[in-house]
Amino acid sequence: MPRLLSIILGAVALIAAVVGIRALMPGGDSTPDVQADRIPTLDKALPESTQQQHTGTVVFVRSKAEKRTLFLSLGGRSEAQVGEVAFGAAGKVTSTPVKEGQVVEAGALICGLDVEGAGAKVRQAEATTALKREAFTSAQTRFANGWVSEAWVKTARGEFEQAQAVLEVARNELNRMQAVAPFRGVLEKRVATPGQFVSLGTPCGTVVRLDPITFVGGASEKQATQILQDAAVRVRLSDGSEVRGVVTYVSRVADPRSRNFLIKVATPNPGNKIPVGRTAELKIDTGPGKAHRINPALLTTDDQGRIGVRYLDVGGVVSFAPAEIVDETAEGAWVTGLPDDAQLVAEGQEGIQPGMRVTPVIREEPAPAGGG
Repeated sequence: MPRLLSIILGAVALIAAVVGIRALMPGGDSTPDVQADRIPTLDKALPESTQQQHTGTVVFVRSKAEKRTLFLSLGGRSEAQVGEVAFGAAGKVTSTPVKEGQVVEAGALICGLDVEGAGAKVRQAEATTALKREAFTSAQTRFANGWVSEAWVKTARGEFEQAQAVLEVARNELNRMQAVAPFRGVLEKRVATPGQFVSLGTPCGTVVRLDPITFVGGASEKQATQILQDAAVRVRLSDGSEVRGVVTYVSRVADPRSRNFLIKVATPNPGNKIPVGRTAELKIDTGPGKAHRINPALLTTDDQGRIGVRYLDVGGVVSFAPAEIVDETAEGAWVTGLPDDAQLVAEGQEGIQPGMRVTPVIREEPAPAGGG
């Protein structure tokens, strides 16, 4: 016990001595505060505030997203289906009944060869087939009455079928000497002339299908995933007129140079009014969704060149949202990419940059918003 007491007394004496020594030092026992411009553990400069306060008045207008049909806009041009008409046999051209620019029906004669011999073969085969048909019908009647055997009927049937085959061959030979339109369209060009001797495969002319006419466009990978086969399309021509169409083709392989996916849209073209090579805007229905209706003057660009809208974010900070225009009407532009409820910069955009803190003035009424 005496040993423990002596240890405690010694410790108390030591503490008292230390306190006394510090009291004798200049400045007493106060510890000065130290400010550093670096964090000792990380050795990094303390960050400065990136937010700047905008001193002017900034007016915002409330906007709420609405449910509606969304559209994807692509640039396109009109193309036509082209059919090359060629001779299926050799011979002398004797007939060219269609003029260039004339509308022709599918199967209409464009160029014809001397078919006198082929026509005679067809007529002969038709007469033989008619006789064999009568003989077969008669054999069936006689067999039913018990006058001939079943073998007689089989022989008559075989002769009739053989005559039909000969007639088919004769007609095919005649058809090969007739260069006909593959579909309804316009004879764009005819190269064969009467009196010309041609060989098998010689071109006769070109037929183009203009009704329906096809518009083609290129879609990015993201856009292509939103486009469905048979989707409705509004085609806006360069003169402002519109025609309706449907998506007939969505490529599954991107073009190696443009990296775009080919989209085809078919539209009626009565009277062939829309020519080949006409530019147009393809507004493709991508289904229901939410969008904001805004004044087009509110659209601006960021430092990356993206089109979008400035809006009031949390804490009174102005933010930029890239916006996709999904439709345009007389009432304004419909855009996506914004929060469902947003306050959009309507006035006082001069000098405003995303990240700035502002004192907002909210305009409750949906008055037309300007860019100034």
